[in-house]
Amino acid sequence: MSEELMTVRNRAEDGKELNRRGADVKEFMTVQVPYWRTLGLELREVARGMAVFEAEVREGHMQNGVVHGGVLASIADSACAVAGISMVFPENLATSINLQIAYLKPVTQGKFRAEGRCLRAGKNVLFCEAQVRDEGGNVVCTASSQLMVIARKIG
Repeated sequence: MSEELMTVRNRAEDGKELNRRGADVKEFMTVQVPYWRTLGLELREVARGMAVFEAEVREGHMQNGVVHGGVLASIADSACAVAGISMVFPENLATSINLQIAYLKPVTQGKFRAEGRCLRAGKNVLFCEAQVRDEGGNVVCTASSQLMVIARKIG
């Protein structure tokens, strides 16, 4: 078998492994974080270093006619966390140690979506960011997050 063909096959196998890892992270985290169900956050996609959440505005999200900032902070934090965890799972998990949020535009109705990505995965700290967009694609919130890597207790 040629070296080129072996490289292509290895990349294909690596891609399958990454897809399995993303699915494993999604399944594990969805069970482990019931808070997401409370807010109506749905983990839609996970890949190495990336996570996407979606939610629809609920009456319980509202404060003075707009979605409460804590709801947007939660979806942004969750997108950052899962993006980071996808880099260290299954051996490790992570927990937020810092979260900076900037609110750019109010959300009053419809769906909103957070896309998180891990910028750097250090041995002890993960550096992540997220953007939250309304259903029109407008950025309504940005986040910068650092997460501490913690050993996963299996069993």
